[in-house]
Amino acid sequence: MEKVLILGSSGFLGAKVLKLISSKAYSIDAVDLNTSYILKNNISHHKMDVTEFIKMKNYNLSEYNYIIDTATVLPFKNNKKRLMDKNIFSVQEIVNSRFDKNVFFIYVSSSGTYGIPEETPIRQSTKQAPLDLYGDSKLEAERLLLNNKNLSNLSIIRPKAILGESRGGIFEIFFKLIEKGFPIPLPNNGNQIMQFVDVIDVARFVEHIMENKITGIWPAAAPNPLKLNHYLDKLETKFNKKIRRINIYPKAFLILGYILVNLKLINFTKWHFGGYAYNSYFDDDWKLNDFKYEYDSYETLLRTAKFWINKN
Repeated sequence: MEKVLILGSSGFLGAKVLKLISSKAYSIDAVDLNTSYILKNNISHHKMDVTEFIKMKNYNLSEYNYIIDTATVLPFKNNKKRLMDKNIFSVQEIVNSRFDKNVFFIYVSSSGTYGIPEETPIRQSTKQAPLDLYGDSKLEAERLLLNNKNLSNLSIIRPKAILGESRGGIFEIFFKLIEKGFPIPLPNNGNQIMQFVDVIDVARFVEHIMENKITGIWPAAAPNPLKLNHYLDKLETKFNKKIRRINIYPKAFLILGYILVNLKLINFTKWHFGGYAYNSYFDDDWKLNDFKYEYDSYETLLRTAKFWINKN
């Protein structure tokens, strides 16, 4: 039986990946500081930090056929040192470990490495220019893995904003405003094109790449991205609820967001605000042609909106 190591197995994405992979004939080591609710005979849970687990293994990961790294630390919950330690140092510890020569490694990065994209759609050649420490740490982790000659079977995934269930990213703020009948700020009159991806689809994407051993760098992004105004128009119709909108200059919106982030008054990153204020979507030609998303971008947003709007 092939053996899989899943890092960050109790996180928002990691738990979905673990649930999918554990339904197949694999032996799994699941590592996370938090307790997992997924209990199966083929899963061994390790409630510890990734670096602690690697040290426990004496830097020998050669027993694994697959390693899936979904672990991440977000900046609004942690100081700079903790974020850099967890998002970069843990990957460095992995890089310093021993592997089976045929190990297949999947790293879940972020489209936050592009910051406010210098061009749209985002192409394979688009420059990565993060806005914040989170994006910086993900980019540095990518470089550590790409520069490791021992990882010849490597796949890096850069998801767009991952939504799902109650997790709506920056839209959580706006859904609350909509529910209470307050107007929402609309940079650029809502003409910017936005793209999302459902957490279920990202987990399926990881599973697809793993089972087909697809190497390379891939975006995970739901099809059919729309202008922000078009999303809001469709939500108005769906919920039969007027969505009031106030135009705001994109730069003013960013400055306001950055102040709130820096003062830790809001649980989001600078990238969340940049991705809301400007065009941010992937080139449709850069995709896995044999993977089909269950939800397009509007359906992804709608699934989360249902949790916040008219829920009473």
